[in-house]
Amino acid sequence: MLEEAGEEVLGSVLLKASCLPLSFLLVLPAVLLLLLGPPPASAAHEFTVYRMQQYELGGQPYGTRNAVLNTEARTVEADVLSRRCVMMRLMDFSYEQYQKALRQSAGAVVIILPQSMSSVPQDVIRQFMEREPEMLAMETIVPVYFAEEDEELLSIYEQTQAASASQGSASAAE
Repeated sequence: MLEEAGEEVLGSVLLKASCLPLSFLLVLPAVLLLLLGPPPASAAHEFTVYRMQQYELGGQPYGTRNAVLNTEARTVEADVLSRRCVMMRLMDFSYEQYQKALRQSAGAVVIILPQSMSSVPQDVIRQFMEREPEMLAMETIVPVYFAEEDEELLSIYEQTQAASASQGSASAAE
């Protein structure tokens, strides 16, 4: 009888000892994540943008309707623009490319303005100013943003341009 009790105690001690490493393996990763935090996303970039004007006049909506921007970036040269943030520089802006982005249901359009407008040729400024009222008068669900060019944004644009040139195939939904 004493022998059976000893075996039972020994068995429960061994059972507890065998559960200890398992529970340790489950708790350790949770503790490490809490202490260290999740790793930052290396592909995410933040920069300041200004949304194109939105207003209602006599019950008629004008301008962009959405304000969310959290998509993969591409330049307008990419084949597939749906559900992507289309980046274009003012120097390269054309109304046809803007319309292409809207037709393909882009997630957003970001037009990058140079720091100094005096460096932009007058014909480019005039062309954009002629198209601006049309852009404002058109209702679109695609949010349109303007961003001021700086070194970081220019770097992002160049990386995006390279990615657009070497982009893979479209997703299954397209």
